[in-house]
Amino acid sequence: MVGLQPVFQLKNKDFGPKVVGGQAVSLEKYPFAVQFFNYGSLCGGVILNSWSVLTSGHCFESNQDTDEMRVQIGSKYIYDFSAKKHKISYFVVHENYNRKIPFENDIGILFVKEQIKFSNVAKKGILVDHDKWMNPKEKRFIVTGWGMLEYNGALSDMSLMMTSLAFVPLKTCSRLHDVTLSADMFCLYGDGKRDTCKGDSGGGVLWKGRLVGLTSHGDGCAKEGKPSVYTNLYYQTGWIKKQVAKFIEWTCKNKNKGQSGAGNVVTLNFNT
Repeated sequence: MVGLQPVFQLKNKDFGPKVVGGQAVSLEKYPFAVQFFNYGSLCGGVILNSWSVLTSGHCFESNQDTDEMRVQIGSKYIYDFSAKKHKISYFVVHENYNRKIPFENDIGILFVKEQIKFSNVAKKGILVDHDKWMNPKEKRFIVTGWGMLEYNGALSDMSLMMTSLAFVPLKTCSRLHDVTLSADMFCLYGDGKRDTCKGDSGGGVLWKGRLVGLTSHGDGCAKEGKPSVYTNLYYQTGWIKKQVAKFIEWTCKNKNKGQSGAGNVVTLNFNT
């Protein structure tokens, strides 16, 4: 997650997770969670299918050269040498990202060169297919990440972290931040004690086992009265399907030219 500032830049000493006010969890519990390294910057990501990963649009601001990008799957720590590293074929950021409102349509998709092999630490997430979760009565949204434990603070050497947050109506969130928020955003709050933080951007938000969002931005981390803002995946369902369809078309053309590709194996999960 970012404020109005660049993506968190890793330095040699900055190894480790996390989420503010969270607890360490095993990757087997959240196997859709991956790490996205972009020219020294760290973001989270979500396995969409065996060829693609969802992440935040702002995670590409530091670099657009795919040779400098890697997706790391099955990683317990920031630099886990046992994790599988995937090179990137190409990526796409929402065409209306950051156009009228800061962080509007904060979403991108990475397409990997080598098919992701599913295991107990690598599984595709299931996207929500309704908006019933967008309710202030909902108090348990699960967020995960490998980012900072506190704003501008030290990083832990622990594993993947998680915490739970409560839904905040968009109008209330907009008033608390005194900024305009767009319909593709939603807000969560952890009573000023729990939150996502730098390095968590692009990580998934779970509600009853379904992915509803991606970590986007906020005003610091775990500030009292300051909910964090997330990308609404239900709102972006049409865009996601469109980009995957384009990828299938692209790979089929390459396959006909004798190159390897995804062919017709790419599927999406929008199961209830």
